[in-house]
Amino acid sequence: MSFSRPLLGVAVALATIAGPGCYTGVDGDDGASSVSAGYTAGLTQGDTSGDTAGSDSAGSDSSGDTAGDDPPPELEPAAASLRLLLNRHYRNAVRDLLGEAAAAQVDPPADTPINGFDAVGASQLALSDASVENYENSARAAAAAGMGDMARIQAYLGCQPTGPDDAACHTNLVTNFGRLAWRRALTDEEISRYVAVAQQAAVDSGDFYAGVENAIAALLQSPYFLYMVEVGAADPEDPSRRYLTGHEMATRLAFFLTDSTPAPWLLDAADDGLLDDAAGIREVATMLLEEPTAKVALDNYFSEVLRLRQLDTLAKDPGVWPQWSPGLAQAMRTETLLLLQDIIWQRDGDFRDFLDAPYTFANNQVGPLYGLTPPGGGQWGEGFMKTPLPEESKRGGILGQGALMSVLAHISSTSPTLRGKFIREAIMCESIPAPPGDVSTVIPPAGEAAPTMRERLEQHLSDPGCAACHQAMDPIGFGLENYDGIGIFRTAENGATIDTLTDLNGTPFDGARELGGLLRDERSVSICVIRNLFRHGAGHIETSGELPTLVDLEETFAAKGYSLKSLLVDLVANPAFRMVGTPE
Repeated sequence: MSFSRPLLGVAVALATIAGPGCYTGVDGDDGASSVSAGYTAGLTQGDTSGDTAGSDSAGSDSSGDTAGDDPPPELEPAAASLRLLLNRHYRNAVRDLLGEAAAAQVDPPADTPINGFDAVGASQLALSDASVENYENSARAAAAAGMGDMARIQAYLGCQPTGPDDAACHTNLVTNFGRLAWRRALTDEEISRYVAVAQQAAVDSGDFYAGVENAIAALLQSPYFLYMVEVGAADPEDPSRRYLTGHEMATRLAFFLTDSTPAPWLLDAADDGLLDDAAGIREVATMLLEEPTAKVALDNYFSEVLRLRQLDTLAKDPGVWPQWSPGLAQAMRTETLLLLQDIIWQRDGDFRDFLDAPYTFANNQVGPLYGLTPPGGGQWGEGFMKTPLPEESKRGGILGQGALMSVLAHISSTSPTLRGKFIREAIMCESIPAPPGDVSTVIPPAGEAAPTMRERLEQHLSDPGCAACHQAMDPIGFGLENYDGIGIFRTAENGATIDTLTDLNGTPFDGARELGGLLRDERSVSICVIRNLFRHGAGHIETSGELPTLVDLEETFAAKGYSLKSLLVDLVANPAFRMVGTPE
């Protein structure tokens, strides 16, 4: 079905909520002003009904799992805010609400990362006019396609309409679908407004289901669907502290751990107060991690933070690497994800193994590239097999894999600088400033005096304007120069022997496996794992008031054998993840 009647200024509403101004959306209520700057009181109306703040005073037990659940005095959480759904979150939410056919019709705006994280961009960037139009078109298309799944629509209705203007049946639709779409119960006033939308469309067309479609489209254009509302409520026992409400916590948990909207059972848990304390959050998080979607969500996270998504469009000079192909690129991505899946899900092992594991997962694309022999004899096939890595290759963990070595290289050469910068920033969470605008970044060409990339960069380091930053990056990358721009092992470049003996903060290493061994023992690396997960889950870079609490969590991470699954449960129950600051 399609209608000529516009949805009462929804495009205007979305454009307004994305920037300074006042929201007066499809239902005409006051919403938020200056969403890009954070929270205003209007948008929270109706969002905390039935919710209480999550005090932990009664949320501990004697199991030892609750260490760190009580907020330390020094914790100063970031200000309460709103966060736009990520592209995949939007698509998955539509899928879970209306089915695969509806999800196939939507075209939400692409994510724009800030500081390397899509979620950070989603909490800071305003919507463009084109994005507003995308959301309106997607909502209409999803609603129209969703009407093809009448069994699902009928489940939302729970009634047989008596005529086009059956208000009671439309009320069921708005109440039931709206609760799942907005991730909380609608207020009576909100229900009335959206029932009016359904009634008007049904009366105009003489078709009850035209009203259903129009109401669904309108609900999907509401900021309550498009944004994660994370404004919290004051703790009754300490009003100076604000915790995410049960429904806000359900939303954050679901999108963080499963990449989609909360399931009905999770909203029921919020209704029942299960998410009002750390113990209940731990229970729910453990259940969510058993969902198949949790594995997919974590794959998506690692594809983002390890830059594996770049492999989809990565170009290489065919004159230098004729082996490069889209198939090889995807095999490399799969190799990295299989290693991580093995450590996290199959073994529930020490997550630091991702840095120096003496094995990988290879197939007929990756195995020959690395010069590996199929385990147990036989031939390589399309399927991946767990394969030991020979010591002479110096490979170990992700740092010697083709995926990272390809992404962290140029189109026709390696880049020790990119490799070292990535390890400092993404693995150690250190900051490397951008080069000054007046400093040349051109590397001298290869020649008799400097045939290897290392020698050329060492000449570059003689410039005092370059040395300060490059000294932190390039030496790390020198240790990975045995792997060319697509990860093939080599010992010479331009006829000269490659020297890969170097150091990390003064400790010598040679090759990926030795580097990984040094990194796994750096406490800053374990803390960085926590910080990166927090940034992704909370949608902002940790503030100075949040960092000490996250650093303290590393002790629990270590005590539990560096299990990432355990860390995820501990992180979401941690006060830094559950609390928000005073709205700005």
